[in-house]
Amino acid sequence: MAEKFKLQAVLKYRKTLEEQAQQRLAELLSVETQIRQQYGAAQLDYERLAQRLQEKQQVGLSVLEIQLYEDQIFHHRQQREQLEQQLKDVTVLLNERRQELLVAARETKIIEKLKQKQLAEYLRKLDRKERIMLDEISLRQKGGCK
Repeated sequence: MAEKFKLQAVLKYRKTLEEQAQQRLAELLSVETQIRQQYGAAQLDYERLAQRLQEKQQVGLSVLEIQLYEDQIFHHRQQREQLEQQLKDVTVLLNERRQELLVAARETKIIEKLKQKQLAEYLRKLDRKERIMLDEISLRQKGGCK
């Protein structure tokens, strides 16, 4: 039976850390997608409002109506700027999360390689013992035949 891998608990812990890093990255990617959708909707609203103001100005608007449109446009512009800042912040966090995942994956890979080396060494020793045993059997059969 194979020797027990002495670092199995460490390997399990490293895999858990890697899975947690993957989960945090996935959650942040979801947040980024939501912000991008909100930004797209805000951009579309802004463009529609600007277009509507331009159309109504051709027909003629009162000063109060123009002020209302300009206030709405200003509000949408501020909303877009806030969403752009959120996207920048999320991008920084995404880069950090990706780096964390990369480090966690490397650490897991190191322990897995150690486990593979231990298994290979065990199989090599087992093979050697088997060859010695077969040689001994062969010698006994040759000695018994004479």
